[in-house]
Amino acid sequence: MITRFRTRLIIILAGLVAGALLVALAAVWVATENQLERSIERELSVSEKVFRELLDSRSTQLLQAAEVLTDDFGFKRAVSSKDRETIISALVNHGERIEAELMVLQTPDGKEIASSHAFDELRINPRAAGSNRELAVVEDELFQLVTVPVNAPNLIAWATLGFEVDSELAEELKSLANADISLWLESSNDVLASSLSQPKVSSLSETLTQSNGILDAWLLNNDFAGNEVILNLDSGDAVHVVLTTSLSAATEEFTRLRWQIVLIAIAALVVAMLLAVIIARGVSRPLQQLSGAAKKLQQGDYSETNLSLNDDEFGKLADTFGSMRKAISEREQRISYQASHDHLTNLPNRRFFRKELEKLLHANNSGCLLLLNIRQFRVLNDSVGQEIGDDILRQLSDRLRQCCANSTLLARVGGDEFAILYSFEQLAFELNSNVNQLEAFLKSPFKVGDSDYRLAFNLGVVCFPEQGAEVDLLIRRAQVSVQQAKLQQSFYVEYQQGLDEQHMRRLQIIESLKDAVKDEELHLVLQPKINCQSGTVVGAEVLLRWQSEKLGFVGPDEFIPLAEQSGAITDLTDWVCRQSVELLRNWEQQGKTLKLSINLSTVDLLSDALPLLFEQLIKGFPQLPQRLVLEVTESAVMQDPEKAIARLETLKRLGFSISIDDYGTGHSSLAQLRRLPVEELKVDRAFVQYLSEEAMDESIVRSTIQLAHELGLRVVAEGVEDEASWKVLQSLQCDELQGYYFSKPLAISDFKNYLTEHELKE
Repeated sequence: MITRFRTRLIIILAGLVAGALLVALAAVWVATENQLERSIERELSVSEKVFRELLDSRSTQLLQAAEVLTDDFGFKRAVSSKDRETIISALVNHGERIEAELMVLQTPDGKEIASSHAFDELRINPRAAGSNRELAVVEDELFQLVTVPVNAPNLIAWATLGFEVDSELAEELKSLANADISLWLESSNDVLASSLSQPKVSSLSETLTQSNGILDAWLLNNDFAGNEVILNLDSGDAVHVVLTTSLSAATEEFTRLRWQIVLIAIAALVVAMLLAVIIARGVSRPLQQLSGAAKKLQQGDYSETNLSLNDDEFGKLADTFGSMRKAISEREQRISYQASHDHLTNLPNRRFFRKELEKLLHANNSGCLLLLNIRQFRVLNDSVGQEIGDDILRQLSDRLRQCCANSTLLARVGGDEFAILYSFEQLAFELNSNVNQLEAFLKSPFKVGDSDYRLAFNLGVVCFPEQGAEVDLLIRRAQVSVQQAKLQQSFYVEYQQGLDEQHMRRLQIIESLKDAVKDEELHLVLQPKINCQSGTVVGAEVLLRWQSEKLGFVGPDEFIPLAEQSGAITDLTDWVCRQSVELLRNWEQQGKTLKLSINLSTVDLLSDALPLLFEQLIKGFPQLPQRLVLEVTESAVMQDPEKAIARLETLKRLGFSISIDDYGTGHSSLAQLRRLPVEELKVDRAFVQYLSEEAMDESIVRSTIQLAHELGLRVVAEGVEDEASWKVLQSLQCDELQGYYFSKPLAISDFKNYLTEHELKE
């Protein structure tokens, strides 16, 4: 495939010219061919007319010559006297004078008087004197005959004179008719006369003999064009006359004309090719210059290119290209800057930071990476709005520029994460002072409008190369240090060996939680709930356990917080609720009316999917609201009090009992508690565990039970470890109990046995 524009343009222009020339040549060729045919036909037609006129003229001459003979007085007297010798003498003398080869004199009734040829071969039947002109074959020779009357004064005889039509005459006729003339007799196909050469005559005779008079093949083989004329004889026979002309001679001028036109066409094509090359070169040169400039642009070279073009369309295109190059250069600079910087704070972004850190590591520099995280920034952003959040981020970036002016690089690597990179010697002596200075800079509130916002920060510190020599490893360990600082509720934590393992285990737990339900690794355990006064089993709290094939046993205190962080808690809650419904349905069929309590996390409580789930479960088990107690913690409610209360009221309308779990460890006030649509209060184990030994704990539990009862709430004490605590709670009129004194959490099958044993004891 041709790819060069110049070559394609040359081919197109040359092809157009060649096509036009070919069409013209074809038209000329067809026109000359038609003209040649018409010319030959016209020439032969003219030759035929000339031939006929020549025969008529010769006949007229013969007639005049014969009339001279018959008007001679001596000849008439000899005929009248029937002097045969005189008649013959007169005929011979007169015939020699007019060069007649055949002479016949016959009586009016057709009898021979005198004849130069065999009279019996003549079939002369004159009708009227002077009007009979015909051809006759006598003794294998063709004669043109003229018959005239001899009157003295009446008709006394008929005189017939004949002139031989031979090859000499054919040659004479050829010179006048401008065509070869050949005559042959139809009955014998013998050639009588011809102006052709002897070989041609022989060939014609052979053809007539073999092909029975068909001339087309003979004409074609001898390069002739011909026209055939038939002259009828009185004898019933006919003489064929063919007029022929040479095709080569006829086409010679046309052939010469054709070659002249072909030569002209070739010359025109050569000129057109030269013009096409010149035009293509003139068009392609500026395109090549523009293409070279475009390649420089493609390679990232935005330097100015001198395009020396004319003031035409290509010149305007070059000016436009120059403007485009300048615009692309400016846009490329902007894009490059935007690709490596954060548009909000104008700090380098994560990509640029990684490249710079990788350069330091490849250069074997020592240094320190500080990763700063804003604690609960998403909550702040959602509560006060993104515009205020963006303003706070800009103020924070300004502070970091001032505080960390001696840093190697300051970058925003996440929505609420900033990286500070130091690279210098004797790092250990400078680290503490830099961290302390940074903490001091961040303590003052951020002012937006008339409001002040105090932010909490966590800082992770990792040093290189001793704590890592790869970019991803250093960033991960810095993030692990930040997470550890959050857990320790401290400003900063420097990475220590082993933090990775804890972090990796948390990641493994989060990853494995996705398939825990599908792989059937979860199971429920039930901790009995006891009536405080009677000691009977009134229900159980549903607790979730996870035995992972990869991780082994994972405690709920380990995987529940991670499930809440990753969003997997909703799937776990869905599974627990459905399993609890199945358990309650089985108990219902067995005639047991025990209640189950399940725990709802903060994520569950604030999720819009929770009411939909319970509405679906109620359709399958209408008694569910009377059998299921929903436990929520104070901290879950305090996360978003308004939305949490609205959600609890929705669940209350569905008929569920709501229980506040771990009461006393959160931050809810009595006024807040009064607003909650709850029916049950669970006193945290921290106040129950040493109830029989600590008077302060007894006072707290007593006041809590009194307050709950005055508000119309049931009270459940969890963490009952001994009988003495049970007795105290009985005296305080507690409603229900949970604790290891009665039973640890049991598998479902063991809980069934526990119920049986407990009923037997009663």
